[in-house]
Formats: sequence, C-alpha cells, structure tokens
Amino acid sequence: MPISSEGTSGRLQSPEWSALTRHYLGAPLEPGHDIRRLRNGSEIFPAMLASIRAASCNIEFLSFIFSDGHVAERFSDALIERAKAGVQVRVLLDAVGGKALGNGLITRLKESGVELLVYHPISSWKFWRTTSRNHRKILVVDSRVAYIGGVGIADEWAGNGDRPGSFRDTQFRITGPTVGQLRAAFFDNWASAGGHLPDPLDPVPMQNMQGRDIKASVIPSSTASKYSRAALMFQLLVRVSSRSLQIVSPYFVPGFSLLQELQRAGKRGIDVQIMVSGKRSDHRLPLWAGRSCYARLLDSGVSIEEYDLTLLHNKLVIVDECVTMFGSPNMNRRSQSLDEELAVICHDRNLARKLLEDIEADRRHCRQIDAMRWKQRSVVLRVAETMASAFSPQI
Repeated sequence: MPISSEGTSGRLQSPEWSALTRHYLGAPLEPGHDIRRLRNGSEIFPAMLASIRAASCNIEFLSFIFSDGHVAERFSDALIERAKAGVQVRVLLDAVGGKALGNGLITRLKESGVELLVYHPISSWKFWRTTSRNHRKILVVDSRVAYIGGVGIADEWAGNGDRPGSFRDTQFRITGPTVGQLRAAFFDNWASAGGHLPDPLDPVPMQNMQGRDIKASVIPSSTASKYSRAALMFQLLVRVSSRSLQIVSPYFVPGFSLLQELQRAGKRGIDVQIMVSGKRSDHRLPLWAGRSCYARLLDSGVSIEEYDLTLLHNKLVIVDECVTMFGSPNMNRRSQSLDEELAVICHDRNLARKLLEDIEADRRHCRQIDAMRWKQRSVVLRVAETMASAFSPQI
C-alpha cells in the first residue's frame, strides 16, 4: 500500500524519522547506540572473532552462508573453544545457505557443546518451504554487542574485496538498546527451527547509553507475516527523501511499487543514485531482470552504475545524507516477499558521511549506465532481460 508523501518535504530531523518509523514500521528510533562500520573481511572477521573469543556468557549466531574453508574453520574453532569453556553457544544455519558446510565441522560443533539447529530443512514433502529462506545474518555476544550486515562465513569474503572472486562488503558492530531487538529476532527464528528459550534465562545487562547519541531501530521482515516490512521500509525510505538517495544493492529487482517510488523520486528532482553489482555478479538472472527496468529509471532522471571490480555485496540506503539503512535485505523481490530479513535504520550524519565516502571510493570501479547508449543495446540483451523479468518474484 502506498505511503502518503504529505508532510515529507524539507529536511527531516531525528524526531520526525522516529515518528515515521513508529507509524509505518512499528519501530521508533531509540537513542543510545554506538555503530561502527567494518569494511571487507580484513576488518569484519577479526572484529567478529575477537568478540566471540571474549564471550563470557552467551553467543547467538545466525548465518545464511556458512561454507567449508579457512574462514569457516576459524569461526568454528572460536565457537568450539567458547562452548568448551562453558559459554552457551547457539548457532542457526539456513538449510540452503549452509548446505556447503561439511558434516565434519557440524559434528565437531555439536560434540563440543554448541547447540546447532537448521532453519527449514529441505524435505520432499514440505517442498513449499524450500522457497522461503532465512537470509538474516546476526551475531550477538553476551547480550551486549551485535554484528549485522550481509557478510557470509565463507572464503569469498576474506581479504579486502579488491580481486575477482572476492566480495566487497560492509558489516556493522552495534552496542545499545537494539542489541536486544537483534537477539529477539534470533530467538524468533530459533523457535521456528525447534529451539527453546535458555533455562535458566541468560542475564540481561543494562545498556549504558552515556556518550552514545546515535538513534537506531531494528526492522525485522518475516515470511510468517501477512505483509513485508522490508517492502514498506524501502518504500518509506524512497518516499521521504527530500534531497538525495544513495542505494547500493548487489541484486536489484525492485518490483512494481518500489519502481514507481523510485521513478517519482527522480521526477521530483531527488538526486537518486543506484549502484549494483555488474560484470562480476555471481547470479546472472537477477542482473538481467534488474536491467529490464533501467530504461524507465534513466528516463526519470535516476543515475545507475554497475560495479565491475568484484562482486559488490553491500546493502545500503542513505537518505538525505543523514539516515542510513543496512542489514541483510537486497532491493529485490525475494527480500521483499520470500525471505526472513533483518535491517537497521539509524539517524547519524557521521556514519552516513563515512558510508558516502566509501561509496565514492567504490565509484572508481563502476560503469555509468548512459541513457542513450542503453537504448541502443542489442536485441539479444533485451530478450534476456524480458525472459529474466518473468522470474522476478523468485529472485
């Protein structure tokens, strides 16, 4: 359902954003957060592993991708060491995304005392569950610190994201009230997989908000709901933009309602810039399906760039250089309708500025899509785009 644009002109301030997220997403912005962005595996993995190794009480870890390799070994070793030390370790893997994790590591994790469950195991008689996956990525340590973003536990994310075959990604380390919301999202999926609450309940620390002024909120989107919060979230972020809108998504297949919002934003003079993964994309079908809407966006004044250095896996929306969305949702139909997703919206100009600087650096490896040249693309490409768009509800 479209969101009214009445009253969204001009620069939005934090109280206005909190009211909007409360009324349309049921998630008002709360103060008291420290949020740090981590770029690529060279920063992401050491930080996550350090937090795991420092755990003294409990660890909740949900990952869509968990694949055999050096990175998986390092994380498994750290989780096993903490479990043997008496820390309560819970790991939840998606049946499809985690299928590349070998039985050897799974056995080691379970035998060490790690509680490991699988979300929506693949079953021939429950075939309808195969299309619905858990795409969330959450790590919560001692109920105090959380990590969220798009990173998977696989060797492709190792390094600096600067070579073909590696992934360019950003993860976020969070302390503050929303850590509890992220943990609640984990237990929601944990229960769906057959898990139970801790017995006795883990101690819940009081959050120290002193000196932390970032306001943030967690937006969970679940396939169990009758509507998609991810879809509404994207519509809201586009609708309320008054000056600029930066979108970074590896898989861009917006769907009709969101496409209309983006076109309207471009036509009303908003500086809309979209960056997607290009030549190095690991899935050609969503790339072609997304390209089927380029012409309409370009005609509306929207700027589109394709990142070609490696796979661009960032998932970001930055509105008016002050509000940022990050987490697991792609700007595609699957994230907006089929998958369990989790995002954070925060109001902080300093974080937005740092991410805009990162986007500007990534722009060196992009191709600008020129409207005139795009109209002259080959018939073969047009046919591929049309055929791919027929599958857009699944990609």
